[in-house]
Amino acid sequence: MILQWFDFIALIIQVVILSTIYSSIILLILLFVSKRTKNIWLLKRMNYKLRNWLLLHLIISIFLFNYSFSYWQDTGLGENPSLPIGYGQRIYSPDFASTNFFPDLDNTEQNKDELVIGNFIIKDNILCAEISHQYSNSPIYDFIVCDLANRKSETFLTETDYNEHAKTMGLPKKNEFYDFKKHFKEYFDNQPTWRKWLLP
Repeated sequence: MILQWFDFIALIIQVVILSTIYSSIILLILLFVSKRTKNIWLLKRMNYKLRNWLLLHLIISIFLFNYSFSYWQDTGLGENPSLPIGYGQRIYSPDFASTNFFPDLDNTEQNKDELVIGNFIIKDNILCAEISHQYSNSPIYDFIVCDLANRKSETFLTETDYNEHAKTMGLPKKNEFYDFKKHFKEYFDNQPTWRKWLLP
């Protein structure tokens, strides 16, 4: 919980800094344009520079804050990381201790049949995951394949069953799966450098 507050405060500071930079740049551009074009409305607006700057700052801050919690940008705070995997679906890993997925792809019932999964991989919008049996309420099957785009899931009792299906469908084998931490790191590593610097 404490880490979540630290992350949240760090996010607010980042939003304020970015908003300060963006609103200052926009105001300078408007000031330059007003002097070059002699536009009467713009010249009048530039008489209230501080008011304009504060308004811009507020609007940009709200936009950036909302954007940081948008589907693809929101990866959780502190001890509750989550990974957007497409089509409104997420994989969660509270405290990086266990990895959870909700196979109810139509979202007809929130948090229905939560699965604890182990290593997994996503290829062509298809999630392939091994089931963790560390908990007493785990299902009897060992693997699940979820077609995120078509909202369909298939389960496989054994690794052999899964590998046969994977060979037929051109999916990764079980030895190509890896854990949530590596997926989480990859997600940030694959983002463009400009996005890391210019967006919260």
